Amino acid sequence: MLVVKSIPAFNDNYIWLIHNNQGECAVVDPGDHQPVINYLQQHELTLSNILITHHHADHVAVWLL
Repeated sequence: MLVVKSIPAFNDNYIWLIHNNQGECAVVDPGDHQPVINYLQQHELTLSNILITHHHADHVAVWLL
């Protein structure tokens, strides 16, 4: 089963996480890394994929991970 979770980012955006029951997680448009790291740690997930839908800074800044 896949779980889809939205995490608020900045003042007007969301980061989307999709994970399975095997502990793997994909993140969509992760403009801010700290909420992603927090969610991964809290749920004991491993980041497996980063999906970028477009090149705006509020969607791609997580590449700094």
